[in-house]
Amino acid sequence: MAGNVGGGDTSAAASVAIVGAGPVGLALALALARQGVRSVVVERNASTSEHSKAAAVHLRTREVFRQWGIENRFLEAGILRTRLKLHDAGSGDDSLISLDFGELESEADRPGMLFIEQSRTEALLLEAVRKSGMCDVRFGAEVVGIDPGDTAVVLKVRQDGEPRRLETAFVVGCDGAGSFVRDALGLPFEGSTYSLRPMLADVHVRDERDALPWPRARNSPDGLAFTFRLRPGLWRLIRLEARDAGTGAEVRPEALDRVVADLLGPGEVEVVWASRFRIHRRASPRFRVGRVLLAGDAAHVHSPAGGQGMNAGIQDAHNLAWKLAYALRGGDVDRLLDSYDAERREVVVQEVSRYTDFVTRSALQAPTFLRGAVFALWRAAIRIPRIRRTVLRRATMIDLDYSASPLIDAGLRAAGVRLPNPALHSPAGTIVRLYDLLPEGPVIIEVGGGGEDGPAGLPLENVIRIGPGDYLDKTGAIAGLIGGPRGWVLVRPDAHVAWATTDPEGIHDAVTRALGSESVGS
Repeated sequence: MAGNVGGGDTSAAASVAIVGAGPVGLALALALARQGVRSVVVERNASTSEHSKAAAVHLRTREVFRQWGIENRFLEAGILRTRLKLHDAGSGDDSLISLDFGELESEADRPGMLFIEQSRTEALLLEAVRKSGMCDVRFGAEVVGIDPGDTAVVLKVRQDGEPRRLETAFVVGCDGAGSFVRDALGLPFEGSTYSLRPMLADVHVRDERDALPWPRARNSPDGLAFTFRLRPGLWRLIRLEARDAGTGAEVRPEALDRVVADLLGPGEVEVVWASRFRIHRRASPRFRVGRVLLAGDAAHVHSPAGGQGMNAGIQDAHNLAWKLAYALRGGDVDRLLDSYDAERREVVVQEVSRYTDFVTRSALQAPTFLRGAVFALWRAAIRIPRIRRTVLRRATMIDLDYSASPLIDAGLRAAGVRLPNPALHSPAGTIVRLYDLLPEGPVIIEVGGGGEDGPAGLPLENVIRIGPGDYLDKTGAIAGLIGGPRGWVLVRPDAHVAWATTDPEGIHDAVTRALGSESVGS
């Protein structure tokens, strides 16, 4: 389905229209490009964001970027912390919480938290999208109407003061919490608003305080405050105040001065911007209505505790892109897109929202005199190896598996789990991470050799072989998916396992069902 824009302007065979050029919309455009699908992005603003906003990229999102070939650009532009020690700014920099992400190296490469401004994230994604040559990004283009149909969707767009008409096979609303697309579909945004009204600010620090250890926190009668360094000389300040600060967004200079003094010590700073905001926990009851879908903040918003909102949105795009591509190639549209709704709603509503809500209520909303006890309890809990690993996997978002959907049979072994990324020993004696071997499409991992009783021919061209004479996985992570020394693992294009089996019977049909298509390609 070609995308046609009225007024003498025609897009180049765009099959998907994306509303919103934030990190989620740009991520979706790039993911579609990697799948060979052309798209058009319409954004009412004149450019990408100039503000830092969401400032953390988690390990699971970096794995997505790795699949798209852009992870190294992000590592070069940000600050990767492989150990995270939360310093107590009120008691000589004692540790409130300390986490060593290196404990996850057996299943992930360079585990840690990447600090990078959202403005930089958007700029890097836009650069990659434009370089792909598969997407037309239109700034200053506002969607003012939407007309869903059975075989196509028409968007009414106002650009340069002129009305335009854009018709594509699918539309995805990535237009934020105030989503026009969601409202046009008549979908509510159900949930609640926390009583907290945090203060947020970015400040330039141009003296010796810029060398202070970070992240830093201070628990005082005025509230709980945090700070971390976005880049040399630029710090993010957050205060969760013990009392409601009123309804306005304005931050009084004296209030900001107190936060700076509490966290960094007295001295001059240059304020880049400062504001107050509300924290919401909301989600649409559906992420899909026919050929129109929602992703990112248009579909769900969370407490910023843990920094998982933007990351969850980018992971939405990762899940959705290959399904749109397969739908466009003749796959079962309803099964493919219903699986997006089922899988992502399960993860973001039940898991991400629950985790961020727990952190918000147990620490951020707790009275001042209880917060110290909460941190002490957390320190004691993470001394237990099993709990510590659970916390690390949740904080990095690598534990977000899918339990069931129209494409996932919950009764099959390993169905829906994130594919581990162990270090493999190649036949040439070099070390390579499994994710660096993954193709753009699905792949079968054959473990231990097929043997005489294996299938006559595997149903996919892309096969990674692990075993004697091939790649060796000394961690046992991939064999662990199978539950034995020999078998097969089907990996979807989003690096989630569709199934793992030791029995080759029916493997061709199982691949077809798991990919939502009557025919599967490489």
